[in-house]
Amino acid sequence: MRKYIAWTIGFSLVIVLALIPLAYDVFSFLPPGLINNYTLHVLIIGFFYAMLASSWSLLMGYAGQFSFAHMAFAGIGAYTTGLMGRYLATNAVIGIISGTLMAGLFGLIIGMLVLRLRKTYLALFTIAFAEILRLILSAEKDYTEGPNGLPVEPLFPNGLNLGIYHFSRVDVIPPYYVMLVLLLITLALMSWLAASRFGLFLKAIREDEEAAAALGVDVVRYKILVFVITSMAAGLAGAARAHYVTVIAPNDMIILWMSIVITMSVLGGIESLVASAIGGIVIFWALEYLRSNFPLSSITSVIIIVLLTIIIFQLARYTARRYFGPLKGAFNAAVGLVSFILSLLIAQLTAEPVTTLISYAYYDITGHLPPGTVDMSAWRLVFFGLVLMFTLRFYQNGLLYPLMQYFFRSGEMAETVAKRDAASGLAEVEASL
Repeated sequence: MRKYIAWTIGFSLVIVLALIPLAYDVFSFLPPGLINNYTLHVLIIGFFYAMLASSWSLLMGYAGQFSFAHMAFAGIGAYTTGLMGRYLATNAVIGIISGTLMAGLFGLIIGMLVLRLRKTYLALFTIAFAEILRLILSAEKDYTEGPNGLPVEPLFPNGLNLGIYHFSRVDVIPPYYVMLVLLLITLALMSWLAASRFGLFLKAIREDEEAAAALGVDVVRYKILVFVITSMAAGLAGAARAHYVTVIAPNDMIILWMSIVITMSVLGGIESLVASAIGGIVIFWALEYLRSNFPLSSITSVIIIVLLTIIIFQLARYTARRYFGPLKGAFNAAVGLVSFILSLLIAQLTAEPVTTLISYAYYDITGHLPPGTVDMSAWRLVFFGLVLMFTLRFYQNGLLYPLMQYFFRSGEMAETVAKRDAASGLAEVEASL
């Protein structure tokens, strides 16, 4: 029943995403301005980051290979299609396919050079590779336009006619559906790989390379294969995005954006492709939403909610473990929900007094009152950095992955625990004989 509920929610989410551009045609009662070009733009770029986060999750969460080159592979895909369109007059389809293959080729070369070594060398090598590629693209102004940006043809340069619908070359609805379909296809293919024998070998390599090799797994071969596959997924995302934004620049590949991709994957759940993809969409939406000024009391309220939720939840878990045993399954989720609700109520009551206290303390120290609003565009990355730190400390499996485990893997996990307990009991009986 849990799986049926989860699949129903998943299909409903896909249907909602598919209907968003046509929301006013289907639901005429919606308030004006709720869905506009900016909303669709945020979702399109969110789909791009979802492809990057989910493919990085396959590389790190399943195979245990830590790479900083995902944005570089997206840049390879983007510049391949952009340069081919500029010098060879190729169309978007050929450019996207070529960009995907070129990213896979670079992934193969890097994999053959580095993946025979340990994980640390891969991380260091990919940092150097990403920076060298960015500097080369910046320096070769005669071919790539350098920091000024390379123009790229839109996905549909002559517009698109679909019966009663006509879209211009700058309309965002066709790119929206293209990016959504590409995201669903890549997620389906990677999920199929993760659930197959290939994914089982990747997990074995992640847990213990020596043990996997001793059992007959060709460790280097599978590490290279997964690196090539995820590189191609990143190249596909980058090439498709290039034809949407119509201009690409080397600064799209800086380490900051790579760290955001890692944050998306970790917060969603590094061991779940779908959770990482959802994390990519949600976090990019949140980053865009925070590009504005917020009242100081609202910032104080959010901080109180986050801190109190963690404190109350951890105290409840400690108390339960001490007197009743560890919380499991639905009880754990229920305690987390109750902790959040209590924190929300406390924040509503204390946000204004705490804000006033902070204002008086600030006045005593500086001699003038703090501003009434805070420009979160400068602080949003700090906020997500703190959320990432708390997640890594208290929720190592991410924020969405435990919920998905509850719906999809509860029976498998219970069966595994039962087998382990039975084996342990048998071992104790044999030891007593």
